[in-house]
Amino acid sequence: MATSLLAVTWKTSRHQHMEQLSEADRRNPSAALAFVVAFVGTALWFAATWRYGLDLSDEGFYWYGAQRVLRGEVPLRDFMSYDVGRYYWAAAFMRLAGDGVLGARLSAAAYQFLGTFAGLWVCLSAFRGRGVSRLVFACVVAAVFTVWSVPYYKAYDHATSMIIVAVLLAMLKASTSRVWFGAGVCLGLAAIMGRNHGVYGAFAVTLFVIVLLFRSTDRRAILSLCAFFATGVVVGFSPTFVLMTTADGFYAAFVHSLAKLLKRGETNIPLPVPWPWRSGWKWEGPLWTALRMSTGFGFVFLAAMPLVGLFALAYRRFDLNNERNRVLLAATACAIPYVHYAFARADLTHLALSIFPSLIVLFSLFADIRPWKTLTLGLGTLSASILTVASLQAFFAPLTHARLEQADVDGERLWVYPGVARKLELASKVLLAPSPGATTAGFLAIPNLQSLHAIYRTRMPVWEIYPLSAKNAELEVREIERLEKSPPGIVLLSDHGLDGDPRRTLKRMRPRMAAWFSSHYRLAGDGAEYGFSEIKVLAPQR
Repeated sequence: MATSLLAVTWKTSRHQHMEQLSEADRRNPSAALAFVVAFVGTALWFAATWRYGLDLSDEGFYWYGAQRVLRGEVPLRDFMSYDVGRYYWAAAFMRLAGDGVLGARLSAAAYQFLGTFAGLWVCLSAFRGRGVSRLVFACVVAAVFTVWSVPYYKAYDHATSMIIVAVLLAMLKASTSRVWFGAGVCLGLAAIMGRNHGVYGAFAVTLFVIVLLFRSTDRRAILSLCAFFATGVVVGFSPTFVLMTTADGFYAAFVHSLAKLLKRGETNIPLPVPWPWRSGWKWEGPLWTALRMSTGFGFVFLAAMPLVGLFALAYRRFDLNNERNRVLLAATACAIPYVHYAFARADLTHLALSIFPSLIVLFSLFADIRPWKTLTLGLGTLSASILTVASLQAFFAPLTHARLEQADVDGERLWVYPGVARKLELASKVLLAPSPGATTAGFLAIPNLQSLHAIYRTRMPVWEIYPLSAKNAELEVREIERLEKSPPGIVLLSDHGLDGDPRRTLKRMRPRMAAWFSSHYRLAGDGAEYGFSEIKVLAPQR
């Protein structure tokens, strides 16, 4: 008979480990089915969609950073970046597949597969159907996870949240030091992909450990397991410690980034929550009205599912001898902190980054009903998911009646939105046929055109490759010093307000840098011909 952590004893033999696995786990190869479906689904989706869309800012932030790692630079130290893990992962794949847009997207798809596999394994652990219904359920769940994995370059965030849920479930399934140590290693690695994931994962582990401590008759054994888990976290995060000791300046950059985050007191630039009752919508027919309101309902879903999960667990008296309850606890504990991730910047992109644990909560609740009814609800969830993310995924452009154009990007023909195509044409004209006195050697495109540097394989002569934060005189002084050491031959400067906020133009956020450009460069043109009059083309003063 299966045992649980509620009556954990301090033994680590393989015999006890097998006793702690449920009968469902031994009868059904959930991991094998999850692996196959996740791999096939990710591969098919990548083949169908990788040529669709291009983000000149956030995608470039990722793609350009991975290119710089291939050239020996270190994230955070040599250029503004996310946490280092995703860049080294991407660089490893791009070394084999090339450092172009295909290599960048393929590396993200590989990580997306890991997340889909982890999330699907968790959901299959709760599903009680067999045979064809189990296969169909796996395909539907994998499709939902895949659809929500937008934009592609954020796969490191999408997938990591599902991996953390799987780690929590593994800890609930087995009370062995080996499993808990391995879980800690996984969380440490997750923190390398993003420190926020490390914090959210630690919060989730704390929640369910509290549950175990209240329910267990052997609290000392659980605390001993926690010690192994904490040791694993340190081991998993150790590549960052190695980088601190081997890369001069990285330790200072890492500490500075932490201090800056704590000083700001927020992890992102906030946006108002688009609640459906406050979005000012009007009836535009069933499809367009649903499209415009779906994001707001997505935030309602995200906020509600952790509460629903907690109520369901309380109703079931937190009975962790039941496999579905273990899945529900793991997913709910993880869903709670990820709500913060979405509401820190309440837009559709961050909803997509945060929704996976809540989706797993939903699918675990579906598992309590008849299998074929579960499949019907799963298909409804898939339809709602497509409707919600359609505006983020260029592949769904026909659904939103958006127009796409083909454009040459790094030797590949991509389908992009017309605005992106016009900017690429502007960049091609300016950089391949520069105005008198300008040179394409070392151009600079700011504040949100980083993909141009990835496309043209050109290093940005500044550290802050995406100016987002408030005024910082000290940072501006250092950036001007860098510019004077490596003055760009052409500057593409877009002085629009980020998020449509006129207070967040480059001139207002970086007034010293704007003044430096004015004194060292002259206006050589603009993007008015292409519909972007806010983009100025600057050439060095003669």
